Amino acid sequence: MPKRVPTFRPPWLARRRERRANSAGRGYGSAAWQRVRLAVIARDKGVCQLCGIMPHGPGECHIDHIQAKPVDEAAEATPLEGLRLLCRRCHSRVTNGAT
Repeated sequence: MPKRVPTFRPPWLARRRERRANSAGRGYGSAAWQRVRLAVIARDKGVCQLCGIMPHGPGECHIDHIQAKPVDEAAEATPLEGLRLLCRRCHSRVTNGAT
């Protein structure tokens, strides 16, 4: 009987699983964070603070920490002045270091 060919598993798939916890595991699923999130959206009048568009639809409004949040700190512990509303595109640029 022939040997079974080993399955190729790209190394980046293994790193992706180990990289970080999901959003609820990082503290963004709590009711307290949702209240902070809605307060930031209301304060910024639903407009992206970088490009000026009004994001709409599920998953389009992202709340960005202006200063990086410490790993052990609760998400809602950041003062409102340290948060801003960004659209998905601008948030991707900021978190990837392009801006």
